[in-house]
Amino acid sequence: MIIDCHFHVDETMLALEKMIEEMDKNNVEKTALIPPFNETMYEKESTYQDNLHRLFRFFIMNFPKIGFKIYDGLVKDGYFKVNGSFKILTEPNNDIVANAIKRYPDRFLGWAAVNPTVPESVETLETYLNLTGFIGVKAHPFMHKYSIKELDSVGALCQNRDIPMIIHLSSEPNSYKYLPDKYPNLKVIYAHAGLPFWKSLWQYAKEKPNVYVDTSSDYLTSSIVRNVVQALGYRKVLYGCDGPYGMKKFNEYDYSDKRSWVDSLDIPGEHKEFILGKTFMDLIKRTDTR
Repeated sequence: MIIDCHFHVDETMLALEKMIEEMDKNNVEKTALIPPFNETMYEKESTYQDNLHRLFRFFIMNFPKIGFKIYDGLVKDGYFKVNGSFKILTEPNNDIVANAIKRYPDRFLGWAAVNPTVPESVETLETYLNLTGFIGVKAHPFMHKYSIKELDSVGALCQNRDIPMIIHLSSEPNSYKYLPDKYPNLKVIYAHAGLPFWKSLWQYAKEKPNVYVDTSSDYLTSSIVRNVVQALGYRKVLYGCDGPYGMKKFNEYDYSDKRSWVDSLDIPGEHKEFILGKTFMDLIKRTDTR
């Protein structure tokens, strides 16, 4: 079974019916949905932006302090500034995910997103986690600009409920260590292969049985995915797309792109099966994924 563990639902960009059509074409049985964190954002054809992305990846890998400055500059004054300037949504709308699951319960799972700087977001979190199909919590310290320590109560909640968290990290020093060290039984997935820390996070995650990364986002490349699988092993890397971001036109998301990163790995097919869904199924431990 192939499961995409990281995909945003935003029907201003990609309709659910089209998403399912493309899932079927690519043999993706289920997708774990996340509400949007920013307004509609299409990719633009831009040689300048492509070169900037390559430079960013180079610095993150080789000169992290410079890479962090570029990374931090992508969020300013409540806007995400990549290929343009896009308003960040402060309070996640988990109803969007709940409604998608209601419409297609056999195809979608849900992450309940939280922003601890908005009290209502934390207060309603368990309401969503008690709904059928919700499998864990998504947090975004990068866009919402808070310290990882503000997720203390959420980490405790997830550990107690034995559900995973998926986190898009900020560049706060050593932030990837905080929750796993404090809550050793908490299952943590760091989005985008552990961006922005990458190599140092991979070294840390090797010694932490409950720390994983996903392969989602145009932040990555096939070579970065290959490197993280080599560093962590196939049992700690999860397939995800981070769609619909990266698309250029309405209803035209290319599922084959991110999937090709996994398909091109020089590992046995049975190992790829763990990346493509087996490990994630074990993490969420839900009978409704079978």
